[in-house]
Order: sequence, then C-alpha cells, then structure tokens
Amino acid sequence: MAAIALGLFAMWVADRPASSAASFGFQRTDVLSALVNAAGLWILAAWVFFQAYRRFQSPQDVDALPMLVVGSLGLLVNLGAAWALRRAAGESINVEGAFLHVLGDLAGSVGVVAAGGLVLAFGWNAADPVFGVVIGLLIVFSSGRLLWRVLRVLMEGTPSRLDMVRLCERLEQVAGVTGVHDIHAWSISVGYDVMSNHVTTSCATREERDGLLRALREIASTEFSIAHVTIQLEDSRDGCRESHHIAHAR
Repeated sequence: MAAIALGLFAMWVADRPASSAASFGFQRTDVLSALVNAAGLWILAAWVFFQAYRRFQSPQDVDALPMLVVGSLGLLVNLGAAWALRRAAGESINVEGAFLHVLGDLAGSVGVVAAGGLVLAFGWNAADPVFGVVIGLLIVFSSGRLLWRVLRVLMEGTPSRLDMVRLCERLEQVAGVTGVHDIHAWSISVGYDVMSNHVTTSCATREERDGLLRALREIASTEFSIAHVTIQLEDSRDGCRESHHIAHAR
C-alpha cells in the first residue's frame, strides 16, 4: 500500500508544469520514487533473510491451516493488484517499482500457500524458512533490474534503447552535414530522452541552415524518439573546445 501510495504521489508531482526554477519540470520524481521502492524491496528482502535465519536457528511449530487461509487471501488480493498495474508498469518506471512490490507480495503469498501445504501434509516446518529464502532471492533479482535502470537515469547514462553510432551516421547522411561531434544523450525520466550535439555544415545561407536544422530535428524526434533536441550548427570544429565524439564509420 505504501509503495502504491508513493507511486501515485510521484505521478502527481511529475505532472506539475515546468518553471524557471525547474526547466524540465518534475518528471524525475518518477525515477526517485522508483529508487525508493527499489531500496525498500532490498530492505524487505534483508528482513526476510534475517527472519529465515532465525527460523533455521530456532525451528518453530507452524500452524498450517491459518497459514493456508491467510496466504490464499493474500494471493487473491495481490493477483488483483498485479492485474491492475501490469499495463502501466511497462510505461512508467515509477509504476514498475510499485508493481514489483506487488509481485514480491504475490511471490510471498505463493510461498506461504506452498509452505503451509507442505507443513499440513508432511509436518515439514522447515518449509517456512526455506520458502522465505526463495522469496527473498526472487525479490532481490527482480528489483535489481529496476535499480540498475534508475541509477542509469540518475547518472545521465545514454538511454539503453538508443544506438548512438547509428544516430551519428544517420545525421551525417543529411545533405549539407560534414560532421557530428560533442553529442550527448540522456534521460530526464524513462521514456523522456534528451539529446544535444554540434553539427558542422557546408550550408552558407540562413534558409539552407534553417532547412537543415528542421531535417535533423525531425530525424532525432521521429526516427529515434528523442523528446528534446538541441542542435548547434557550426562552420567547422575550429575553436570548439568540446572533444566528445562517437567513433563511427564516417
């Protein structure tokens, strides 16, 4: 419930308009919410591991019938929550964080039902901590991917879906372009990618340069789905102190 509430709050904040103090708005709130949810999942997994360790050290009798009933009810509730969030989880890293929390609870419910069945059928009380460890591992591995994506955005890494070499080559195919350098691409939030670069050109007139800019922006936005594009035209690289260049064929 806390994870879903945090996700909803983050969505509300992210929808606030941009201002002079926040020129990109508050879209990165989605990423911060996902980071908190990912960290919460790891803390939850650590708690599960600790409780399983205590049960291994001091085995306890398990009342299997209430365990089965509660686990079954939790399974139904978490199935409903997962069904409600599944589609939006693919569109927002923030919702994905809440969705993974629900999947963690869902895995826990499955484990409770399975362990309760084993205890009820065979009296194997060790099934309780064993399934606890399995659930903890599932939570760690499932949230690890989310945590990596969050850190990639916060470290302003190149979006994983974007082929920078292909982007450079495509821009240099446009008539009038003699080179592309100082190119950067990063994400404000997952699905909102930004690019800036310098383009050297042989175009002389203002009309030619304006047409070239429109063509380059169209390629970046439509072919590569980059939401915010900044391109600086230059006659040559002389005097340009930026040396960032993506090695490619041309």
